[in-house]
Amino acid sequence: MDRDQLIDLTRRALKLARDKTTDLMPTESTVAAETYTSAERHAQDVAMLMASPQLVGYVSELPRPGTYCTKTVMGRSILLTRAADSVVRAFENVCLHRQSRITDGCGAARRLACPYHSWSYDLTGNLVGVPGKEGFPETSSGTSRLTELPAAECAGFLWISLERDTTLDIPAFLGPLADELDSWGVGRWSPLGEKVLDCPINWKLAIDTFAENYHFATVHRTTFATIARSNCTVFDSFGPHHRLVFPLNGILDLDELPEEQWEPLQAMVVIYALHPNIVISCTVANGELFRVYPSDVPGRSITVHQNSTPLDLSDESTAAGAAAVFEYAHSTVRDEDYALVAGLQANLESGVREHLVFGRNEPGLQHRHTTWAEAIS
Repeated sequence: MDRDQLIDLTRRALKLARDKTTDLMPTESTVAAETYTSAERHAQDVAMLMASPQLVGYVSELPRPGTYCTKTVMGRSILLTRAADSVVRAFENVCLHRQSRITDGCGAARRLACPYHSWSYDLTGNLVGVPGKEGFPETSSGTSRLTELPAAECAGFLWISLERDTTLDIPAFLGPLADELDSWGVGRWSPLGEKVLDCPINWKLAIDTFAENYHFATVHRTTFATIARSNCTVFDSFGPHHRLVFPLNGILDLDELPEEQWEPLQAMVVIYALHPNIVISCTVANGELFRVYPSDVPGRSITVHQNSTPLDLSDESTAAGAAAVFEYAHSTVRDEDYALVAGLQANLESGVREHLVFGRNEPGLQHRHTTWAEAIS
């Protein structure tokens, strides 16, 4: 994001903070409680995600030719590789023999060998080694390959489709956010690993927690609210996606400085909501990625939380500090947001009330749910 754009967003955020208000939608809206509980809606949601481009990680997880990483996406194990030609590819992480996972985690290798019977594959997906191949004359003598999925790298992130016959056009999917996300560079920063939350909340309820900061003053009184203002958000939509700007508590100090001395990234956090299930949080020192998936029932979801940093992790103290920041953010989401909304999920399933209310001051919530409803209609 260039400085002119950052300055414009800072002006808007500063005015909201000065006026003690937030960007507002024209009206309140309601969403049916069964949005989070019905088996029919759950099936529609799963189908929507299966048909949507899936952002699955940072390009820095495949930093050079000869590297690979694995991801779990909608319950499927996916192998991503960057072969000698530098092209990113994605495969079902399923051996052609007895369907074992071929590998786990991330690393560098010329070939990957299945841990069950050592069938091996190169990074372009070809079967290149079968111990005792006389037992498998048809398989070992042909051009057997892993099942490949469409894959792309765009805006610093890794993308796949779970549908084999789909053509991925991520720049078109992201629209103007493609260049904006790429300009942050967070997908090329050093990755800090993954943390997984398997929680008794609907996947949309999990994402709702990232769509507003109205709750900061109560839920995050001693954590995020000590850093960022509550109920103060700059909102912009980009088709099915949107951007939120959360002003930090010190933003009013900018009133004392000329604009040429402003450092916008010291005054705000920028949150991107990418349709249908991605949240990216960008600051000057962290690029957080949340991938949220429906589980096997409406009242359960899986959140994969990743973080990246521009800091030099070769320094031991710097690496420890970055890891501590990651754990702080993760534990706050786990112990404050998700712990609280587990109670909401129980109330929703009780059927006591038929709908929820989204306020004018919750534009991210309204936009997310409108977009989801349109996508399944």
